[in-house]
Order: sequence, then structure tokens, then C-alpha cells
Amino acid sequence: MKNTQLYPFERNNYFYGKLLSVEDFNSEQKYMDDKRRLINRLVHGIGVVCGLNVVRVDDMTVSVESGLALDTTGREIVLDKPVTKKLSMLSGFDTAINSGSNAYVYLCLEYSEGANGAVHHLDSGNKSNPDRIKEGYNLYLTTSEPDDDINRIDSVYEQSVTVFWNGSVRIRHIMPRFINPDKSFPFRVEIETYSRQFAAFSYDVQLVCLNSASDGSSVIKVNFDEKLLEKTGKYVLAYDLVATNVNDTVGTATPDTTTFRIAYDNTPAEGELSGSSSVKITESDIFDTFVEDSFNHSMDTEMRNTLGQRIYLARINLVNSVGTSIIDNIENVPFNQYVASNSLLSAIGKNLRFYGKNNRVSFPAATDDKAHGGDRSVEVASGITRINLNEGGLRNKVFFSDEIYHGLGLGSVTIILGTVTDSGTVYGSTSVFREEDTQYEVAAKLDPARGSFIIGVRTRAATLQDYIDIKWTALRDVDEKAAEKRNMKITIKPNSLIIKPRESKYLEAVCSNMTNKTVRWSVSTQAGGEIDANGMYTAPNTEGVYEVVAQSAVYPEVKASIMVVVRG
Repeated sequence: MKNTQLYPFERNNYFYGKLLSVEDFNSEQKYMDDKRRLINRLVHGIGVVCGLNVVRVDDMTVSVESGLALDTTGREIVLDKPVTKKLSMLSGFDTAINSGSNAYVYLCLEYSEGANGAVHHLDSGNKSNPDRIKEGYNLYLTTSEPDDDINRIDSVYEQSVTVFWNGSVRIRHIMPRFINPDKSFPFRVEIETYSRQFAAFSYDVQLVCLNSASDGSSVIKVNFDEKLLEKTGKYVLAYDLVATNVNDTVGTATPDTTTFRIAYDNTPAEGELSGSSSVKITESDIFDTFVEDSFNHSMDTEMRNTLGQRIYLARINLVNSVGTSIIDNIENVPFNQYVASNSLLSAIGKNLRFYGKNNRVSFPAATDDKAHGGDRSVEVASGITRINLNEGGLRNKVFFSDEIYHGLGLGSVTIILGTVTDSGTVYGSTSVFREEDTQYEVAAKLDPARGSFIIGVRTRAATLQDYIDIKWTALRDVDEKAAEKRNMKITIKPNSLIIKPRESKYLEAVCSNMTNKTVRWSVSTQAGGEIDANGMYTAPNTEGVYEVVAQSAVYPEVKASIMVVVRG
């Protein structure tokens, strides 16, 4: 079990008359195991291969689905059937809860093995020895954070650096590992918040051998205010940068520590930035550079750098409730530790140019200050979807896409559509341009309650095309979104209640100016009775006055409460 040295390899040499011992048979097993595990580690990788999804069962219980993972030495970890565990029964629970940072814990998976069965033999003094070695697994909890260079599927082509982390807010800078001179690329700032308070911060990023694509500046101003967004705990700011005309040079993006300001609910707090992200600027082909960089790693370095890395199955976010912690929600494989199969990579490679990855972006939009009272912010998501025309279509025939989730949350957004043609992308009617052989009409139907839309295409002439690619861009005004949140309100009917002990009464939550009307019911004290997800309240045995709370599931800051009087 503790064997982490997989090589050099040594196998038995068999010949007639050779006396075989226990060591020979153990050596035979080790030889085959070590070769397979080395291939697993260096060819396939580390992490979840399939399954192992973690779901919430109740306030303190999770279930892990069956699945397969590979650990840092290439050992297979198999859960052959789902397992249900209370958090309090897992190793590391007491340490994690008492660490002082109990906003979340990580559920990790590791390889284990143990004796199975017993046999007796004379050479051991009639004692029993294990008959089999059974391979298994351990689930445990930890609050330890992984290093930035944790082995994950996207670490091949991009670099992630944590520049700020204080237990409540994490800020990461993410850049590609390689870029060509004079080429633009996205510089992402990923933000995670773990507090009920609203975080806001700002700072400058100093660029070397890089410039902002919008104004050519060597400084980026990062501004973030959680109050202007739907509180999801995860946010991405994206900025377009351009590499300067240099070769074999490292471009850097370094946060200016002197400009950093952070606050919680408008109350200033202390904090310090650290770290710098970089990108190699090279004239070589990017794909060839990726491959060369990967092949240049020595085997010992590759194995040593990942030795002991944990497999993080889930981040379990917790909330305090009457002196204890209960599960709020679960994020599976939070650090993207997946093992991609060859069939999956082949499918992604064939379809990558047709299916764009949504990028949630926040940037200052060019507006008239007099008309709008200063700078405004816009969130943007974009992608390309393919609509099949069933091997061609007649004139005035209509085709529809599948439901597309734009990723900007619920509510009103603006959808811009463009038709992808051989000569470029056409926005509006393609009939305006004579060089286009086939004309289409495109439209989008938004569903604000689901945060999605559907694209429809009408053929204006007969076509033999099998499909049409539509480029879509979704825009949302952050100021408008903040105004929507200010108008949201929950009221409870009835607004007061007097009932007898153990009597039940249905409460109704009325949501105003909210597209998602899902609410979570709770009682402020543990002895204040019970209320189910539908609002059915059951009073306790003890007389008294108790508070019942209805809170929006999507907008936690929107809530209402009533006082319930329980008396005989």
C-alpha cells in the first residue's frame, strides 16, 4: 500500500528446477502492478475518471456515487457501489470543524488496502495469516487548500496563481502558458467568496511585455462589487490583453499591492496581494510548444511534483445553524481534477470550433456619462451553436436549437445573433449582402425565469446545407440588475400567527419582482417548531414566541419573517 517507488523494474527469471519462495511471487505481482500504475500516472493522469459524484442527503449526510479515480502513483481507486456517510463519521471531521474556518470542508478520496480472510499454516506456529489483500478506499475531510500547480486537466495550457486568500475571499489570476507576439488572449480574474457579507475590492495590475487590448495601456484596473451581482459565490472578470512584438520572452501581470482596497458590506478591511502570473511569448507554433513543453519534463520531476497530492471530490459549503454546522450546498471536483479519456479528447477536438465555451465578463461599457450618470458595467456571455437543417430545407422552413443557458443568471438579458458564413459572421439579415448564396432569418426567444434562450432559423430560400452555425452574444446591464435586486421583496401570508402547541398551519411566501420564486423556510431557534419545504409549520410543545423565516434560494439577502405565538 505504501509503495510509491514504481521503478526500476525487475521480474522473475524462470527455469526448470528453480525453487520459488514468497518473495518471488510478491515480486511477480509488484512487477505487473508497478508497470500498469506507471502507465496510469504518466499516460492517463490523476483524478476522477468517471462517477464519484457527491450529493447531499440531509443536513449532515452525503452520498458518493460509484466510480473510478487514479491517484498520484497511478493506483486505481474503485467505489463499486454508492456509499452514504454522515460528515461526523468521516476522518478529519473534528479537526476541520474546530479549525476556526468552518465555512466549508473538502471531501477527499485516497487509496487503501487491507487483509481479507485468514488461513492457518504450520510454519507460523499454527497462527493465521491473511488469505487475500483487498484493495479499497478511504473518504476523509480536510480544510487544507491545494497548491496552485495542482495536477488538473486545464493546467496543461494555462497557469493559475492565487494572489489573495484570507479565508473569506480568494482571487486567482489565470493566463495561458504560451502566446504568439501581437496576439490577443484573455486574462481572467476568478473570485470566490465564502462569507454572507458582500465583498468589494479594487487594485491595479502592472503589465510587462503585455498591453491592454482596449486602450494599449500597461495597467489594468480591477474592480469588483458583489452587491451588483447575483450572489453565487463564484465570479469571473475577463480582460483582453495583447502580447508585444517580442520573442522568447516572458510577459508578466503583477498586482500592485499599494493600490489594493477591500471591504465587506462597505466596511474597509485589511489584506495584502502577492504572487505574479506569466505567459511565455514565442514565435513558435503554440500547439507544438505545448507538446514540447510536456515532453521536456523528466519522469522523476513529473512523479515527484505530484506525489502526495489529494484527490478533492467535493467542496462542501456549510452554514451555522443553532450552534452547529449544516450542509448548504456541494460543489463537485472543485479543482477540476479529471482524467480525460482518449475518446473524450477526440470528440472535443472535432467539435471545439463549433461549441464555444461561455465566458462571463464584466467590463466598463462606453456610455454617455451625462445620460447615465457615470460608468456602467455590462456582463457578457458568448458562444456558437449549430442548428441542424436535416440535410437541407425548403423555403420558409423553420428550425430550432436546443435550450441554451447563457450563464448570466435569471432575469432580462439582451441576445445578439450572427450567422457564421464562409466569408465571415453576418449580423442582421444575410440578404443585404449579395455574395451570400442562402439567406436566413434568425431570432432568439428568451426565458428569463430559466436563464436560457432558444434560437430559431427560417430559410428564405431552398438550401442543401446540412447545418448552420449561429454565433450568439448575451449582454446584461449590471446597474439594471442591481436595480432589479433592490425591488425584490418577500412577504409572508398571514403576517402574524397564533396557534396551539403541536398545531400545524400552512404559510405562503409571496415573491414580488423575482423571476425565481423558490424560497427556503427555516425557524430561527431549534426549539421553535418545524417547517417543511412547502411552508407547513408545526408548532412545538412549549408555549412561546418564535420567528419563522422565508429566504430566497437565489438571492439570499432577500428574506422576510413573521412572529408565531404558540399558546394553549
